[in-house]
Amino acid sequence: MDRLRRMEMLVRVAEAGSFARAAQLLQVDPSAVSHAIAQLEKELRLTLFYRTTRQLRLTEEGEDILTRSRAVLAQVAELDAAASGKQERLSGTLRVGMSVAIGRHVVIPRIPAFMRRHPDLKVECLVLTQVKDIHAGGVDIMLRAGAVAPSELVVRKILDIRFNVYAAPDYLDSAGDPQTPEDLVRYRCFIHKPPIGQKPLDEWVFERGGERRAVRVPRSFVTDDREGMIDAVLAGVGVMRIGMFDPALITGGRLRRLLQDWDCIGAVPVHAFYRRSSRASPKITAFLRFVADTFAAFDPGQLTLTRDRVFEESMRRK
Repeated sequence: MDRLRRMEMLVRVAEAGSFARAAQLLQVDPSAVSHAIAQLEKELRLTLFYRTTRQLRLTEEGEDILTRSRAVLAQVAELDAAASGKQERLSGTLRVGMSVAIGRHVVIPRIPAFMRRHPDLKVECLVLTQVKDIHAGGVDIMLRAGAVAPSELVVRKILDIRFNVYAAPDYLDSAGDPQTPEDLVRYRCFIHKPPIGQKPLDEWVFERGGERRAVRVPRSFVTDDREGMIDAVLAGVGVMRIGMFDPALITGGRLRRLLQDWDCIGAVPVHAFYRRSSRASPKITAFLRFVADTFAAFDPGQLTLTRDRVFEESMRRK
């Protein structure tokens, strides 16, 4: 087995979270995957994974090799496509609808790469939040966070936005870190109120080892502007429970996740919507592939997002 194949298996194991799941996706024996990773570690003289009976986690060196492997595999795929004459030449206009958060943080900063890949294709990005606007706005495809209502549209789940509780280090320097979920009642809590007729989300639910606790936190500040709420918490005035799009705020140290041994219950799915008549559209397929790659690169450690493996695997097959 050559190194390129071992690199592919590394990527699959990292994404699947286990050797067994990766083997299932690759349709090979689990021992073949385990052997390939062991051989790659031997060749590179590095340990790529921390292995326990309950968890498989990349080492720091493994994270670096994973990033490099993805880049190499992407380049090989482009070369194969060019050599076989299958490089897509898309033209016309693609109209994309999405929320401000998805557009500003994830998609639009990476749109230039999509446009370089398809230089004859024009792209229009519109701020839309309601599925009904797909028809009214003449949109080809929409990315939307939230529950899915019955629809005649094609719906593809892309990922889940993970909820956690965050605060700025400056605030925690004075208030201290909570030790239990119940400690949050003593903190200044910033509450998000969904904009369409829903109550403020002031009940925060936590789970650890099968134990679940629900805490009604004080409504120190309530807003339907999630971006504004993030800015306020960054200024060091309180804590918030939120599904964030920007892992850089955490990795850069501007926000700290609280109660790290507890999981915040509740996640918001992100779906792609498009008309059934567009099912076979090369533009839609190309954009979905771009979306899968974009979210994978945006939060590779899945600090704030949990990607949908079924969706990503389907995009790799196209």
